Amino acid sequence: MSHRLALQRQGAGLKRSIATLSQDMTTGLVKDKSDRVKGDFATLATINNALHMATARKDTARSAGMVFAAQQAILDDLGAQAQSGFLEEFKRGAAPSQSALAWGTRLMEDGFRHAVAQLNTSLGGRALFAGTATDGAAVMAADDMLDAIFQDMMAAYPAGPDADTAHEFIAAWFAVGGPFDISGYLGGPQIPAKLDLGHGITVGFEMTAQDPAFRQVLGAFATGAILSKGVFAADQAAQQALLAHASHGLGAAHHSLIGLSARLGAAEARASAGLARAEAEHTAMSIARVEILAADPYETAMQLEQAMTQLDLIYNLTARLSRLSLANYLR
Repeated sequence: MSHRLALQRQGAGLKRSIATLSQDMTTGLVKDKSDRVKGDFATLATINNALHMATARKDTARSAGMVFAAQQAILDDLGAQAQSGFLEEFKRGAAPSQSALAWGTRLMEDGFRHAVAQLNTSLGGRALFAGTATDGAAVMAADDMLDAIFQDMMAAYPAGPDADTAHEFIAAWFAVGGPFDISGYLGGPQIPAKLDLGHGITVGFEMTAQDPAFRQVLGAFATGAILSKGVFAADQAAQQALLAHASHGLGAAHHSLIGLSARLGAAEARASAGLARAEAEHTAMSIARVEILAADPYETAMQLEQAMTQLDLIYNLTARLSRLSLANYLR
């Protein structure tokens, strides 16, 4: 009985060794880290901490890059809208027909709605241009905003403005401190905190729908779109003048968008550099960790084969003792 118990204990130990060695063979890393580092975990802890930080920086840089890329795509789209070829005809002072004026008004109206929709874009549930208010729309709905502009303008000029006055009023509506800031913009202030990507690289989400370039885009489109409210319905010259103001405004807005795109491009470049450095650091730390914990495949295979051979021998001895015990009992 004592021999059998001894063999069972030895077999249990060998089973544990086989499980550990099998895991070492599969993962390529030793399971018993304490034995490998001789009880001194300081270096391994430093490497693991660096790996954790590099992973966090990679995720942060990658997320920031996705936000910047989405914003850049919207800037490119708004820039293309501002460069509409049809608007060039009004800027050259041509005398369009009533149908052309109606078409121009519809284009401006569609452009205004499109610009508002773009500024209200969200990515992964986060508003791109609403500053700290990331969980909602950045600006008022397009139709509601046009209604507000029209009502404010008619309240200021009950007898009706002329084309130049209407243009100036709408520009003032979108100016800093104007009604747009009070009711048109629904977001919060710029996000003040910077994201630390390590190695002295930081990025911030500073762009909001209150940026001067976006004010210009919205104001220019609104200048033409306001004609959809029946302003100057019987005055083709005033309609043409207002659309010409809108066209000139879009030209200026396009240049502003180029500058804004350049600023955003610099932030994209910093995020890309931060991601590259974090990935390089993660790779270096991963290699360092493997060098410490790597299991020698040849030695591990030899130890595994020896353990399995010993366990097989124990099974055979146990079986033989069991047969002897049965023979003694039958006697």
